[in-house]
Amino acid sequence: MERKWCYYFPVYLLLGAVCLVFVVRHLSYSKAVFPSVGKFMAGPQFLDAVRSAKDRQVPLHLAEFHDGAECDRICTEREAPRVCYFRWIAEHYAAMGSACGDCRWGNRSHCFHPQCITADGMERGVLALNRRIPGPTIHVCRHDLIVVDVVNHMEGLESTIHWHGAHQYDTPWMDGVPMITQCPIPNGAAFRYAFNASEPGTQLYHSHSGHQKANGHYGLFVIRSPTDINRHLYDYDLSEHHIITSDWTLDLVEKFVPGLQSSTVRMDSILINGRGRHFDEEEHELQTQAPLTVYRVKKGYRYRFRLVSSGSQFCPFQLQIEKHRMQLIVTDGGAVQPTMVDTLISTSGERYDFVLSANQKPGTYWVRVRAIGFCNIERREEFAVLSYEDEAHHVPEEVLAYPKRTPPSWDDRFPSGTVLNNPNATCYVPGDDDLCVADLESHEVHRDDDLIDAAPNKTFRILFNTFTADPAVLFSDQGYVRYMTVVLTLNNIGVTNNISMVFPDFPLLTQPELIGGDGMFCNNTHRPARCKPHHACFCLHRLKVALNDVVEMSLIDDAEVVRDLYHPFHLHGHRFIVTGMGQLPQFGTQSEKVDFVERARRYSRTMPSDHNPPYKDTVSVPSRGYTRIRFRADNPGFWLVHCHFEWHLGIGMSFVLQVGELDEMKQAPKDFPRCGSYKPDIYTQT
Repeated sequence: MERKWCYYFPVYLLLGAVCLVFVVRHLSYSKAVFPSVGKFMAGPQFLDAVRSAKDRQVPLHLAEFHDGAECDRICTEREAPRVCYFRWIAEHYAAMGSACGDCRWGNRSHCFHPQCITADGMERGVLALNRRIPGPTIHVCRHDLIVVDVVNHMEGLESTIHWHGAHQYDTPWMDGVPMITQCPIPNGAAFRYAFNASEPGTQLYHSHSGHQKANGHYGLFVIRSPTDINRHLYDYDLSEHHIITSDWTLDLVEKFVPGLQSSTVRMDSILINGRGRHFDEEEHELQTQAPLTVYRVKKGYRYRFRLVSSGSQFCPFQLQIEKHRMQLIVTDGGAVQPTMVDTLISTSGERYDFVLSANQKPGTYWVRVRAIGFCNIERREEFAVLSYEDEAHHVPEEVLAYPKRTPPSWDDRFPSGTVLNNPNATCYVPGDDDLCVADLESHEVHRDDDLIDAAPNKTFRILFNTFTADPAVLFSDQGYVRYMTVVLTLNNIGVTNNISMVFPDFPLLTQPELIGGDGMFCNNTHRPARCKPHHACFCLHRLKVALNDVVEMSLIDDAEVVRDLYHPFHLHGHRFIVTGMGQLPQFGTQSEKVDFVERARRYSRTMPSDHNPPYKDTVSVPSRGYTRIRFRADNPGFWLVHCHFEWHLGIGMSFVLQVGELDEMKQAPKDFPRCGSYKPDIYTQT
């Protein structure tokens, strides 16, 4: 017996040593490195492994499987990452539908049914995720694995979900752009998104198919970090303290695709976290049956708020909180040095985090959001309620959501003070109350001098615009291109560098063997022979850079005059620094505009040499102006760059950035869905 024990002693000793090493690494997770995790987490096989591990005698401690709601927690450095699972049903649904009972007839208790979507109080068909607008929120910790099963129950529609702000370094096929990174999810099918929560911050998810985002497919996506550099500035980071602003129409937005001669695209209401109130212009009456969003605070504490601009139309949102200032600490997930502002303007796709100090007298205050720019003429404004919680007389949300106090009117101006992101402000002016986003500064610990000071490997000038198509050509055999009827015979087409984007019929990233050479792509110097000189060309617009190139890109609004229209551009797969923005003088040619931007440092205010520019992934371009961005192309793949207005993306204002060669790109799982055109040779069929 003793001999048998001695025989197995080396085995027991080895097992004990392995366990000891694992325990030490587990307890000191903040400094531990697991190089295999990223590769293993790249697909659904990781989730299968976790599930099977639950049946083993020795559980897998590296990542525990949790219902997604359980991942909303305080993040610590010592805790091991979790697998956070969500299941979403995408379906046709109704705002103020049957789930709302008698809500629209004044029974307020019915308005708070968990599956009641009140929107602006008007009945309307919608597209919903789990019967919510916005969709279910995601709150996880950095390094968690996010797993979302999207089940498409929308009859006759396909869909995808883009994780706006997640750069998908390990899993580029999870970026959610149809025919670029994946096949769209057909009706009746499900698709499993699985990716690392690697970029902390306030992010946004939304459909990237058709105009589904404008019909309700969007939501909040937060990755908390236990090492937040601004953590000392706030006392609470509550999940309910988010402000998701969106525009809303009385009808499904497909009414405007391609559009009607008798009407134009317009917003009818603004929603804050899916709630608002419609103003009936015919009756000159505000519909007050729908509840407003309520935020609770306690006097003497500091709260982190997360603002997401989920607009689909052409208008920025202007936010102001009655008698409160906002201490801005983050934009698009990139921490910035604290900056006090009174009014915050955001365009579609942008996110801003700010700290609100509850330092006023107990009571209720207005959270005020209005649509500006192109929408000033429509006078659209919405409100939410900021309530100081009185512990002695706790007032339920059902009461606070119907405030008795009359909100300010459109003609009651916003209080003066510091305005952030005023679209046509002049940047880099010391002491100016109108701040550009370029004026913000990152923390010194995040300074990247190698990026700031580098001579770019690739430099691009991207001129974008919309133009009015000639009906004689548009509605002829030369037509069959995407367009949008603004009103009457004003039919618009979007272009970048005079090219209107045409998507391929298969995903470039996941079916690269079908690409067949550079001939299927085009750019401003290589256009198909069918395209006439100095005319818009309709083709697959691609710009190509080498892996790890430093890329400088100037986005130039090619409009002839200054308008109340400010285009937000979003770069997938990367974040960038903003190194300059401004308006252009009146020029007659595109070459004059490009020349001015190239020499902008000589003619206009530019970034000071000691400035530490902010990191973003979505940025507004001043009307008839430019915004200069710079980034390191370190994420191989095919990435969409586009105007974040739904309508402009839909009519071609986008292009594809190819980073690296095909053999440098990560390969999708072998069982990844495939799609494409079916055109067999009928003479070889058996």
